[in-house]
Amino acid sequence: MVDVDGELQSSTKSAIWGALGNFLLMALKIIVGIVGNSRALIADGIHSGADLGSSIAVIVGLKVSRIPPDEDHNYGHAKAEAVAQKVVALLLILAGFEVANGAIQALGHSFSQHPTILTLVVSAAVMLVKWIMYARQKRMALKTGSHSLMASALDNRMDVISSGITTAAILGAQWGIPHFDSYGALAVAVLIVWLGIEIFSQAANDLMDRAADPRIVEAIREVSLQVPGVKTIDEIRTRVAGTQVLVDLKIVVDRHLSLLEAHRIAHRVKDAVMAQPRIQDVMVHVNPD
Repeated sequence: MVDVDGELQSSTKSAIWGALGNFLLMALKIIVGIVGNSRALIADGIHSGADLGSSIAVIVGLKVSRIPPDEDHNYGHAKAEAVAQKVVALLLILAGFEVANGAIQALGHSFSQHPTILTLVVSAAVMLVKWIMYARQKRMALKTGSHSLMASALDNRMDVISSGITTAAILGAQWGIPHFDSYGALAVAVLIVWLGIEIFSQAANDLMDRAADPRIVEAIREVSLQVPGVKTIDEIRTRVAGTQVLVDLKIVVDRHLSLLEAHRIAHRVKDAVMAQPRIQDVMVHVNPD
């Protein structure tokens, strides 16, 4: 069986490092954007501010999901991750609309901003840092199956794209293209809102008992059929709860077996399935052939 608690601790540690990185990047981009006269870099800084809130939401969600089952929550608190994802999504959508509003207002002015070379250097450097953060969090999310951590990783990937747009916008503005910096801010805003909607959709699926990945289902089928006494599988139903998976399984055994023998087969099937990654619990029902 996978050490779920250990994996959640690793996910939490990764999220804390992400929060620290987002705080530093937010401060750097907003300060340099103001000093260097770049609306696009300020917009990117606001995006990092939303990322900071997102990282905090992920940390809280991961910590809550580690609380063991109790009388009121018989299956544990793993869905706290999906709630954290929704917070991440809403913060991103609100930040995106705020950035878009500022960019549209700036486009209505007759004068254009001319960012300094410092804003260009900072934007390019941030793009590299965000790529490193994305690669690190994605690797941890794939290892642990954490959806909220994967949402944070995808957000960092979007940051790489938005920083690339910001860099291009600043460069265009320095070349004298009218309102290019504001157009860059507007493009970043669209990306932020789009990502927020994508993450919200994934969280909604998790809260509505989304089925596990087909590869996990196939692995459950294979290990179940390997148990002596199991003739076939009538049905496999799964539902995702944060990093974990709950399984309902119907197996077929010889109708002439005693109740005790059938129970022992069902128990061996449960043990085999529970040994698979991220399986939290298995309910095995026995049908006669």
